[in-house]
Amino acid sequence: MSFSTMRAGLLVALVSTLAACATIVSGTSQEVSFYSSPEGATVSVGGRILGKTPLTMNMKKKSGQTLIFEKEGHKKFTTRLDTNMNSWFWGNIILGGVLGSSTDATTGAIYEYSPQQYMVTLERAGVGPLEGHATKPAAQKAREFLVVGYSNILSDLSKGEGPHISSLLNLLSVPENQYEEAKEKIRALSSVYTDIPEFADHVIELYLTED
Repeated sequence: MSFSTMRAGLLVALVSTLAACATIVSGTSQEVSFYSSPEGATVSVGGRILGKTPLTMNMKKKSGQTLIFEKEGHKKFTTRLDTNMNSWFWGNIILGGVLGSSTDATTGAIYEYSPQQYMVTLERAGVGPLEGHATKPAAQKAREFLVVGYSNILSDLSKGEGPHISSLLNLLSVPENQYEEAKEKIRALSSVYTDIPEFADHVIELYLTED
């Protein structure tokens, strides 16, 4: 076997290996968490009931799905289950060409769910227009921000600064001269309480009382 033939064979093998880069690296499913206030809301995605909140599911990746929260005595909440283009997909186009990208499109690995956590506050049924648009209590707004922005908040904490931790401290009404102390306390809570809603509850308990 000539060197050029061997090299061509190795190249084909390499391309075949990288062809499903996103599929192999990030997989065709992803863990997504759903929370609601009050808890016990039924979660449906694409017309299929997943369970009741709080709920964490390993879901097959797919775009264009509708997400619904329902609970007796409360208004139904409907939104889209947001997806972004998986960054590994672009690696497929560069390294795996059409074969790699088409493989990812078929398996669903071309997409990734973002955000990976959903926190919804359900309105009571029969609430009037003015009452329905009332300003949310500070503790409720902070809790939703903590749950939905959890990964970004932890990322900012690891760097010592960032827009998400700054926004959180503002929501918690922390005086600017106490920012560093607050960051240390929140960082400590994140290492003790790895369950996201529990972590959020303890941060709220530390700085805010329920209105």
